[in-house]
Amino acid sequence: MENAKLTRFCELKMQQKKLEEELESLRQEIIAAYPADVQFQLENYTLKLIYQDKKHYNDQLLIDALPDPELWKVLFKADAAKISALIKANLLTEKSLEGTYRVTRTPFLYVSP
Repeated sequence: MENAKLTRFCELKMQQKKLEEELESLRQEIIAAYPADVQFQLENYTLKLIYQDKKHYNDQLLIDALPDPELWKVLFKADAAKISALIKANLLTEKSLEGTYRVTRTPFLYVSP
């Protein structure tokens, strides 16, 4: 393979890394400026910032909170999707799970032309 191609590849990878670092820096600044969901139009672009709450369950606290130990066999480990399904099926209640998880807000930033 030609050295020129390898050199160009390395140059492009370095440029890509710099662009990704700048994008992440700008993303963090945008998220810091808008603490709630927002959507607006800038020239030919639509920018949407959406926050989603995610629950992170503590396995031991969850086991202790389950009304029936057999439910743990269904869960095996704290899986938010399975827990949500059990709540929707009325096998568990939100109230019974209080204190078994922590909530984190995850921002999603979308830009479309």
